[in-house]
Amino acid sequence: MEEAVWLLAFVHPIWMVAGLAMALATARLGLAIRRRRMRGESIGPALRERHLRFGRLTLALILVGFGMGPPSMAYLRDRPLLDSFHGVLGLIVLGLFLWVGWSGRALARGQAQARDVHRIAAAAAIGVALLAAVAGFGLLP
Repeated sequence: MEEAVWLLAFVHPIWMVAGLAMALATARLGLAIRRRRMRGESIGPALRERHLRFGRLTLALILVGFGMGPPSMAYLRDRPLLDSFHGVLGLIVLGLFLWVGWSGRALARGQAQARDVHRIAAAAAIGVALLAAVAGFGLLP
């Protein structure tokens, strides 16, 4: 593998690690909101806005990172698109993060009944993303 191609093969994994780190930071803010709500404390607009901003950035990172995966497989690794356990998990992760975004949007619009869906989808998205990261180790050059 040429040096430039070899370096390009790490763009998708590094990007997705950044997305996963951002997801964890967003989840931490979400848990702070939940703790305050459970204690009956005021959440405050700053914490809520930061969580929303981090969430949007996380979703953008995941979407772009997912878009980098198949071309990386096809052009840098000479493997069929989504023909791996990592690829299947990637599709699931994408769907879960879209679900997190959809339920978060509902929450931001005042639909409190979406709270449990949002919490469960976020936990599932992060959990499956961690599993996908581990599964992706075997695809590294």
